[in-house]
Amino acid sequence: MRELSARHAWRICAFLAGIGIAGTAYLTGRVLDLAASRDPGALDLCSALFASSCDGALGDERFWILGVPLAGWGLVYFTALGGLLFLARFTRGAFEAEALLAGTLVTLFGVAVGIALSAWMLFGHAPVCPLCLAVHAISVLLLLALRRASPRPFAAQLQQVRSASRWLVGSGAETPEPVRWKLVGFASVALLAALAYQWVYVESALRRPPHAPDRAAIIAGYRGTPWNDLPVSEGDPHLGPLTAPVRLVVFESFRCPGCRRLAGTLSRLRDTFRDRLVIVYKHYPLSTQCNGRLTQDMQPGACELAWAAEAARRQARFWPFHDAIFAARGHPSQSDIAETVRRLRLDPARFDADRKSDSTLARVAADIALGDRLKIPGTPAVFLDGRLVSSAGAGILETLIRYELGPHHGMAATESGRHGSGPARDY
Repeated sequence: MRELSARHAWRICAFLAGIGIAGTAYLTGRVLDLAASRDPGALDLCSALFASSCDGALGDERFWILGVPLAGWGLVYFTALGGLLFLARFTRGAFEAEALLAGTLVTLFGVAVGIALSAWMLFGHAPVCPLCLAVHAISVLLLLALRRASPRPFAAQLQQVRSASRWLVGSGAETPEPVRWKLVGFASVALLAALAYQWVYVESALRRPPHAPDRAAIIAGYRGTPWNDLPVSEGDPHLGPLTAPVRLVVFESFRCPGCRRLAGTLSRLRDTFRDRLVIVYKHYPLSTQCNGRLTQDMQPGACELAWAAEAARRQARFWPFHDAIFAARGHPSQSDIAETVRRLRLDPARFDADRKSDSTLARVAADIALGDRLKIPGTPAVFLDGRLVSSAGAGILETLIRYELGPHHGMAATESGRHGSGPARDY
């Protein structure tokens, strides 16, 4: 029975390691697409599995170590575990115990790192990545399965670790031939992990910008941008109080890939700066159905989505609708909108009436007219305290917000007189 149980446990280990490799490979690819400012595509596993995008966490620059994203390190970790399990399975008695012990020690380290990262996210220090949490849970399950698959009891494994430690710091006696072969096995696994790391590192270097822009250059470029008067009212969808010391106004289209990426950045900025920052949404659908500035329909259906979002706002559900549409796979259809209405528990009759009303069409048209007056270059167009931010990456926006929160800000805000008032809203 023990042998049967151990065999089943090994299969579970192999399955979990395979899932871990697949999950971290997907996350690594998505991180690299975001780093390259490319559309990561319609396949958003986080949204499909957890109804919540992971892009806010995956685009966080803090989750990079030595030029490689944490997801890439996770891929290296699961690749090494897969190599150790392969050795344990196909060398049987010759190397099984040692390979499983090494796998257990590697997994212990992975579990410890996973617990630390999960706590960092869950306590609000970083955006939450549901798929990342699921990968960390796989490490815990893998540790339990490895303990069951091991042919030796825990005490014997501890003794094995002590013996190996003494040999490593030993007197330099000649290495027995069986030990040499085991060292060759470990070296093979290390080479496999190194190849995985090399692939991730090269891809990261190719896709990620070569270096972070200089802070002084970012601020100088921002200060050299003309200031614009952007009227904001209590009726505009916004996150945070309108009395916040820093205001971020974004013009977006719900069919814009760049706006989808920006949604994760906005979530992170909101979590970071809270009531010191207000984020205001303005519609600018890139469709000739409602945007007369365009000569061709660049994003068919974008106007319908803007009107639908306004209808959701009238039921105090703009931001949940906003997040759901950007989290949807592919281009949201009418059925996707209907499903979102059902999931958000909106009144469908009122929703249909509001999105077709003259006042809704006029409100979207007013935002478009404002965008035309500002001559925005496209979407997303981001204005920080009235100045257009030409490259609205997460790091650049955070740098500029911290600059605006500095000692000079009070004088600048007083001189421009551009901030309104009003309580915080989340609709």
